[in-house]
Amino acid sequence: MDSKAYIESGILESYALGICTEEEQNEVEKLCAQYPEIKTELEQVQQAINEYSTLYSKTPQPIIKQNIFDEIDQLEQKNKPKTETKIIALNTNPYKFTIAASLTLFALSLIGNIIIYNKYKSANDEVIALNQEKNQLADNFKTNQVKLEIMNKDMAVLANPMVQKVMMKGVAKSPESMAMIYWNTQSKEVFIEIKKLPMPDAGRQYQLWAIVDGKPVDAGMITMTEGDSSLHKMKDFNTAQAFAITLEKEGGSASPTLAEMYVMGAVSL
Repeated sequence: MDSKAYIESGILESYALGICTEEEQNEVEKLCAQYPEIKTELEQVQQAINEYSTLYSKTPQPIIKQNIFDEIDQLEQKNKPKTETKIIALNTNPYKFTIAASLTLFALSLIGNIIIYNKYKSANDEVIALNQEKNQLADNFKTNQVKLEIMNKDMAVLANPMVQKVMMKGVAKSPESMAMIYWNTQSKEVFIEIKKLPMPDAGRQYQLWAIVDGKPVDAGMITMTEGDSSLHKMKDFNTAQAFAITLEKEGGSASPTLAEMYVMGAVSL
């Protein structure tokens, strides 16, 4: 069964308008039960007819309808033969033919307009879907482009021979935690890579400290997101003997909470 060819045959439009034969009607109902795509198309056609009728229908005034029937009765009385014969003549009124032809043309025009409207609506839906897909692809491209730029910057930091690595291992508070400091001894830039740290609770945030001449100095707050393995730029330092991370209130503290220290690492001389 070629559902597409059946849909494009126009039989569904005839069914929706109630002008198909009883055999065609039974066939449409049977195929709708078997093929969801035909049932969906029929529902769209019926909806299109309702929308079209709503847009273009206009109820004539009762007086106009009555005047038309009065005119037809007068014409029939005027053209009726005065003597009846046994020969049965085609006593058809030319005005009735005109009205019937007009109604037929109107019905055909209505079917044609409905088919065009339905196909236009289907094509318009496809255009909208394509535009949405195009926008999604553009967003994905921008996202991947940003990720690539971040990766290139990180690779440049890691490949710089002036960068000194400081491994910060987990302490008693969290033995499995780990982070890496990348310290450019020439530009004094400090970057951190979180390798393994528990996600902080709401209202709390990790803070990096640089140990300078035996005193902890704030090196910046760390914003963590799940799955983020990129480098985070911290505060610059000319000198430091070690680095450590503690868990503080959101926004940081003036001095580290030693009981909440997670990792620490000494700078190699």
